[in-house]
Amino acid sequence: MARKSRALRLSEAQALLAAYTAAGLEKDRSYTFLSDMVTRLGRRDISSGQKKYLDSLITQGVPQPKNPERCAEIQAAIDTAGMEGVVQPLSDFKFKLSKGWDLSEKQEKFLQSLLSQATQLRDTGLPVLSEQERSLVEGLLRHAKTKGGYYWQHRYGTAQLMERVKEFYALHGTVLERDLTRLKKAFKGVVRQITEVRAPSGSLAYIARDAVMVVSDPYISPRGHVVQEVLHNGEYKIVREKQIGKRRSRG
Repeated sequence: MARKSRALRLSEAQALLAAYTAAGLEKDRSYTFLSDMVTRLGRRDISSGQKKYLDSLITQGVPQPKNPERCAEIQAAIDTAGMEGVVQPLSDFKFKLSKGWDLSEKQEKFLQSLLSQATQLRDTGLPVLSEQERSLVEGLLRHAKTKGGYYWQHRYGTAQLMERVKEFYALHGTVLERDLTRLKKAFKGVVRQITEVRAPSGSLAYIARDAVMVVSDPYISPRGHVVQEVLHNGEYKIVREKQIGKRRSRG
């Protein structure tokens, strides 16, 4: 057999590495070896044992995955718009099935829920938010920024939800229905301030002992606080919603 040059072996290894990547085999042990050999060959030659094993991989080509139909179904879910947040678990399941490994009952149940979610998204498309929902989502994302590290350290699930919603909304301009429901629940106090209006626009109310005319319904300000606009002694002001009361303070 003719001796193979380092340049040729590097070129073949790079092509095989790209083929492994295209096949979704980044978690395969051979992928790690190939990646390492491509890096080493770009700098210097490799040992005779490494050459022999690398050449055997090049000769074999990309291994044919087990469970091709299930792997194709999972790949379709990965490619579905709106599934970006669960690409990692889907990829993990695809790799395991491609190697012929069995999934536990819990893993199968989770996988099926993800595949059903992807199917629904392909059938119905991404949800379209109303103007009111869009305003609420953007406002709650601003409100979340007012919370400090201590708050998020004790609400790990909510922190994950906020990151997912923020990334999804930035990418698609919408939010999945289940995440919108969770978002409202996470900040139900703020949502209540906006939806269950105590002093609607046009009503007479009080700030401490001073009468004010309310000129807006509650909304979330650019700084993330729930505020309302009022006329106080003839002066236009923006105040926190909690400062406004229906009755004059006795203090």
